[in-house]
Amino acid sequence: MTDRRPAQRRSFLVTATPPTTNGDLHVGHLSGPYLGADVFTRAQRRLGHTALYASGGDDHQTYVVTTAQRLGLEPAALAARSHQEITATLAAAGIDIDAFTTPDDAYRDLVRDFFAGLHRAGKLVPRTWTFPYCAETGRYLLEAFATGHCPECLTATCGAICENCGHPNDVTSLLFATSTGAATAATEPREVEILVLPLEEYREQFTAFYAEHRATMRPHVLRFVDEMLSRPLPDFPVTYPADWGVPAGIDGFDGQVFNVWAEMLPGLIHMAETARAGRAPEQTPGVWDKDSGFELVQFLGYDNTFYFSFAHLGLALAHGGLVTPTAIVTNEFYHLDGAKFSTSRRHLIWARDLVAKHGADSVRFYLALGNPEHQPANFTEREFTDAVRTRLHEPLAAVCRALAPHTGQRIETSQDAAQPLERYRSRMRRAFTLETFSLRTAADATANLLALLAERAADDPGLAVQGLRELAAEAAPLMPGLCARVESRYAAAPGAVPDLADLLPGSD
Repeated sequence: MTDRRPAQRRSFLVTATPPTTNGDLHVGHLSGPYLGADVFTRAQRRLGHTALYASGGDDHQTYVVTTAQRLGLEPAALAARSHQEITATLAAAGIDIDAFTTPDDAYRDLVRDFFAGLHRAGKLVPRTWTFPYCAETGRYLLEAFATGHCPECLTATCGAICENCGHPNDVTSLLFATSTGAATAATEPREVEILVLPLEEYREQFTAFYAEHRATMRPHVLRFVDEMLSRPLPDFPVTYPADWGVPAGIDGFDGQVFNVWAEMLPGLIHMAETARAGRAPEQTPGVWDKDSGFELVQFLGYDNTFYFSFAHLGLALAHGGLVTPTAIVTNEFYHLDGAKFSTSRRHLIWARDLVAKHGADSVRFYLALGNPEHQPANFTEREFTDAVRTRLHEPLAAVCRALAPHTGQRIETSQDAAQPLERYRSRMRRAFTLETFSLRTAADATANLLALLAERAADDPGLAVQGLRELAAEAAPLMPGLCARVESRYAAAPGAVPDLADLLPGSD
């Protein structure tokens, strides 16, 4: 086997955006940061690097409140139930996450201490903000409590961020804002003093940061950054008037909680420390510290780009002692039958159901093969079953059938194997390297190798034997269950053709 040890070991701190705990994960969710971060983390470990993978439930999103209201549940009960569902779905899909936490007292203490420190240092400043107030719901219109149209691209959206173009808004810029769940559109403007991070003050640092990191940022992120920097940067609200979230606890800002997207940065720090304590307790605490030696790699949907590329980075710059992202790896939307996945419209396929029906490896393979890395992609179950059958199951079955008569025999090394297998190995290493990471490339290269092995297996069983073993080693981050089974068969028959019967469908 080829030596996979790197010339220089690297340490990666990998995060996937904490999912909102207002329901389980659908296939669109799974195709995004959770699969990408898992494959990347597994690949770095196999390449000899250190990698920690952390995330957790985003319990304090206002969407938890609006969904709970629609379902007739208490928000805390919905969040707790959803956390259990999401954890089970991630496990079923083979997402080997080191920490998937839920907010506890230690989490809330860290969040409060983080912002109290920034406030004492004068990094957070008060601003008088005008919020529409809905007397019917008793809420200020913010986040999911407000609906309207994006002032940038004009699409229908909720408050704070536009899922379509990624640009931030506030309730004064949101066009035709209305109160979510209210029978009437009547609101009254109310002025509230909140704490903000003035992002414009960090313009030079943002500009220098992205000039340095262009090679590890996806093109859509860079385009968004350029758009944002082409105009004055907005103040980022750190607190706002609401009762769902972590209470600010800062004098003069009673009745306010931390903006959930601001909360997320210290929340991720807590999640990362939990991951360290669980997987690598020998590592020095403080993996998010600037001098920790870890490279921060963050996987997220494009619609969250503003928060990670400006809000979180701005908070880290204000703090001064935190690691900043080496890479921001975004994905675009994954559509279902030509339309956006939607829990509210019941236009979705639950990830747990697809995995239960077809197996984790098949789902992971297909979601990688057509991954929405740089542009939206579309999922249909028919295309899923056809692609898995023709590009994974049938060629693998053909290789196994061709090798069956040779089971237990020793086959000489194929003279023709070196070049194609080296090319496959090289493409997989490139697909899994941070600077060129691509799920699509990894899945496509694996499918192409299988097709080649299936075509040549009868005439060149030596190539098939070597190729299948190489595939099991290189594609393991992509299809861990299947590759582990192949490797175990080879281990049981050292130097001989292993028994490859019953390798496939329904066994992952």
